[in-house]
Amino acid sequence: MISRTVQNWSPGSIVRVGFMRLRVLCCIATPGDYRPDAYALESIDRRSFYRFTPHHGITRVDTRQDAVEPSF
Repeated sequence: MISRTVQNWSPGSIVRVGFMRLRVLCCIATPGDYRPDAYALESIDRRSFYRFTPHHGITRVDTRQDAVEPSF
């Protein structure tokens, strides 16, 4: 049985996305596109960076700057 867990999505906390454990860098507001806010994430070893939008998926990006900048 899978139990629901509550995760802390504040900057600096560790979250699970699928099988990956990632550190939250920041929350990125996405006004006007009717999607949930996006999150900039980095791997625990700080080598990989990701952009995550709940219910829409996760995308690996090349640099920390790409993860953190809003994409309007």
